[in-house]
Amino acid sequence: MKTQTTVRRSKYAPSVVTKNDLLELLNADFTRECRAIYAHAVYAERTRSRDEGAAARIARYGQETVLSALVLCELIYDYGGTVINNLDELNAVLNADRVADPGWAPETARRLHERAGQLRSAGEPGLAKRIRRIISAKKGAVPLAALVSGQQAVAGR
Repeated sequence: MKTQTTVRRSKYAPSVVTKNDLLELLNADFTRECRAIYAHAVYAERTRSRDEGAAARIARYGQETVLSALVLCELIYDYGGTVINNLDELNAVLNADRVADPGWAPETARRLHERAGQLRSAGEPGLAKRIRRIISAKKGAVPLAALVSGQQAVAGR
């Protein structure tokens, strides 16, 4: 017999984490944004000689990624943490193709959405709202995968 205590939680319900765990997750998101910044720079440089317009578009969306990283950086400080970037720069440059994978942008949005829910659960609705703004900006941006695949289609002609 089922009792009232066996209520199934939604898969979208935020998981409750400690403040230190949340700071680690936010730092991981910051590192992810930094990896995306390097990838945009790598692809802008690779395409500059073939298509100046495509390189400019990639660089512009890379600048938006920088703004997202800065917002995350400020958010970590405002939450009482320290920004720790665990990114190896050479690794980020050599593995830029991982950011250009079509699954990168949806995974980033999922993680940020999860972080917003966790911040709300932690009693930080203002910080969660900042994450929501990043998510909103990313929805309006063209993912690197689309920019690169469009550039490759033009280069293949």
